[in-house]
This record gives sequence, structure tokens and C-alpha cells, in this order.
Amino acid sequence: MFALTRPAIWSHRGRVGPDGSTGENTVEAFEAASRGGVDGIELDVWQTSDGAWVVHHDRSCAAGPLDHLRRAEVPAGVPELADALAACRVEVVNVELKVPPEAGPAETGRLGEELAAVLSSFAARGSGPELVLSSFSAPAAGAALRSSPNLRVGLLVEVFTPGQAVVEEGLGYWGMHVDHSMLGANDIAVIHRAGLQAVAWTVDEPDEMRRLAAARVDVLICNEAALALQVLGGL
Repeated sequence: MFALTRPAIWSHRGRVGPDGSTGENTVEAFEAASRGGVDGIELDVWQTSDGAWVVHHDRSCAAGPLDHLRRAEVPAGVPELADALAACRVEVVNVELKVPPEAGPAETGRLGEELAAVLSSFAARGSGPELVLSSFSAPAAGAALRSSPNLRVGLLVEVFTPGQAVVEEGLGYWGMHVDHSMLGANDIAVIHRAGLQAVAWTVDEPDEMRRLAAARVDVLICNEAALALQVLGGL
């Protein structure tokens, strides 16, 4: 996926700079990030009560919890996933599946399977960016992987332990998405030995960008993606 001499730089929610003028998780933000030359874009999705996939980080919007709303009740500024993907003219789009904390096993698994089916359908068209599904919910991510084994699936974790990489390798995951402060060179080496991609989030300080690049991380997810391109562009 990555033929770069530096880590791939993914825009966090479509952000590219400190001013936030185009917002985040909006079509305008994804278009701006694409113009900014980032390698990929990370975005967040919730499923509405009538089965639509909408792009928003927080569970609640001005009209209430997104998973309790019908698509027609969602504010106009919250895009559907299809419109968001159409605006992402980049190499890779990472779609983070949000799962309500009270969701039971059946609901969690269903969400993973249904989003995986949607992304696999987009991928089958043979145009547009490559797609990665990620989630903090291991059951949802696992269900996505089992139902769509050809889809790239990453597990999001705040704290990394070496044993996790071996487990995820055995399950067929694509990558480990880890809080950047929890990732050192040894951790990245363990992830690589397991055949997985090491993805660091959310990295905005130049010294941290350089540290992780030197440790051979594969992907940096950044709010200030333009800064990351400037700092690491010469590597």
C-alpha cells in the first residue's frame, strides 16, 4: 500500500492545519485535505436508526444521538459516507467504526459486518481510494474481518502490549492503530514482525513526528497534516 521513504501521513478527520477553517469530518474538509497532498484521510462513522452511515466523531449532534436518529433527522452538515468517500481524492481512507458503549454482542457484530459489506462494495468498484476499517471495538472489528476477509481491518488501542500484535496477526488483521505516546521503536518492531502495519495517532508535534519516523512507523495520523508533510517531506 505504501511506497514511501517516510511514513504515510493521514489527515485526522480531514484536518490539515491549525486554523480548522474547513472544520472536520465534512466534505469541505476532505476536499481540502485532498488538495493538501496528504496520503490518506481518517474519518468516523455512525449508523443511524434506519441504517444510513453518516460521518461524525461524537455520538451526539445538534439533533441528538446519531444512532437514535433517522437519516432525515440528521443535520445537513453531517455527510453520508458515500459523499465523504467521493470527496477523498487520496490513496487511502480509514473509516473508523463507532459503536455505542451499551451495544450488546449481537448489535456490535452486526455493525462490524454491515460496515465491512459497505466498504467491500465500494472497493469492488475498482476506483477511488483503498479502504481500511478500524475500530476501538475488538468484537466489531473481528466481525468485520470474519465477514469480509479481504478488507483491511485495523484494531485501535490506547495501550499496546506485544502479545496483541501476535493475536491480531493470527486473526488476519491489517494493522495496529496505537496512541503515539505508547509506541516506541521496539513496539513497532514487534508489530512489523507480526506482519502488521504500525499506525500512530494523533501526532502533531514535529519532534514526535521525527521520532516515530525514525522508529519506522508506517502511518502517522495528524491534525496538522500539512505540518507533517513539511517536517517529513525530505525523508
